Amino acid sequence: MQHNPLLLPIAKILRNSPQAISEYDLFQQLAFDDNDLKLPTDPSSDLTLFRRHFLVMNVLYQLQPVFWEEGLSLSISALKIELTPRQNKVDKTLTSPSADEGIRSYYLDWNEFLKSDQESVDTLLDSFWQRYYKIDEAEHALATLGLKEGTDTNSIRRRYQQLASQHHPDKGGDPEQFIKIREAYEVLVCIRQ
Repeated sequence: MQHNPLLLPIAKILRNSPQAISEYDLFQQLAFDDNDLKLPTDPSSDLTLFRRHFLVMNVLYQLQPVFWEEGLSLSISALKIELTPRQNKVDKTLTSPSADEGIRSYYLDWNEFLKSDQESVDTLLDSFWQRYYKIDEAEHALATLGLKEGTDTNSIRRRYQQLASQHHPDKGGDPEQFIKIREAYEVLVCIRQ
């Protein structure tokens, strides 16, 4: 794996931070040398921002097990990066906690950084916003299907099949209601993928 030049500066910032900081605060404390980091020349471009974000997250996930071995826990999110004493200092065999191993693997894969380009970042951002809008529509979709928050995927599928059968135009149902049911189901399935 390529050496991330932000490793030591970020470790120092975290060790000297008495409280949680945000990714934005971390950006403000770092001196980015765009040429050394293979960043585009426009500091406000989506690609530059993505690559800076990737570099910071790469370092944080590299540091997490290092701090864990030192008896510290590193919590990682864009809004709150916090280094705290680990609750269980006796058992050094525990692995570092990670809410989502997929995200961790992504940011530790240096090839993801190298292959990022404007098109891939645009696609990533578009995908994010589409998911965001779908999540926003979830409450309405649940109400359309007569379901509550937290309903599992199998229950959603069963309820959809029940309502689709009941409202299918070929069975004398209302076409508009059938379309609403189908759209609600698609919203909920998209969110869970």
